[in-house]
Amino acid sequence: MPLVFAAASFRSGSAQTNYFLVSDPREGDWALVYDSYVLPLSRQEDIDHARYLISLGCAVFRTEGAAALVVAHIGPGKDGINRDYVDRTFREWSWHVVQFHAFGDYTAEILDGSPTDVENDPNWYLGLDGRQGVIGFANYTVVGELGPVPLYVSAVPQGENLEIYWSGVGTNYVCTLEGKESLASTNWFAIPGASWPLKTNHWALPVANAPARFFRVRAEASSQGQMSR
Repeated sequence: MPLVFAAASFRSGSAQTNYFLVSDPREGDWALVYDSYVLPLSRQEDIDHARYLISLGCAVFRTEGAAALVVAHIGPGKDGINRDYVDRTFREWSWHVVQFHAFGDYTAEILDGSPTDVENDPNWYLGLDGRQGVIGFANYTVVGELGPVPLYVSAVPQGENLEIYWSGVGTNYVCTLEGKESLASTNWFAIPGASWPLKTNHWALPVANAPARFFRVRAEASSQGQMSR
């Protein structure tokens, strides 16, 4: 069975923004929600608090004064970053966070819901109803840090294929799926069968004819550096 190998390196002028994953911190039957969204933070005090919430894990909602809930303003449009990381296909939302407001212990009931609810209600992310484009989901908090450039890879065996998905790093990037036979090798090659790079986040490989045992995704933009994951 082919494996996925991940390694990252990137140079960017936007390192002051760190991305975090917001979802239900509980697992298994205890979890009330099964989707997620991406929260960009740039102020150090907000980043520090997000990391504190992650450190609390499943106890976050049992910790008095944790200020675990996220209140943020959202807007329409796919930005290439806001995706559902709970879904191994990294489905992309049609909206994204445009401004973080605050962490809190309580939010208005009208702001409760989920990323899926927002996706299914364009009036919410278009700001055309009483919520005015603001979210404050109960049961959701910061559960993980994705880093300054969130590019992650997932491999899903399906029938005779290995379905490889990866998250996006922005709308101005194109990607190349690369592989190699051994971790000892330094020679990565573009997977045959496509005119890489492409603007996609999915590729299917027949397991029987897979040309490599390890894979990575290289994202590049014409005016920036390159990143591999």
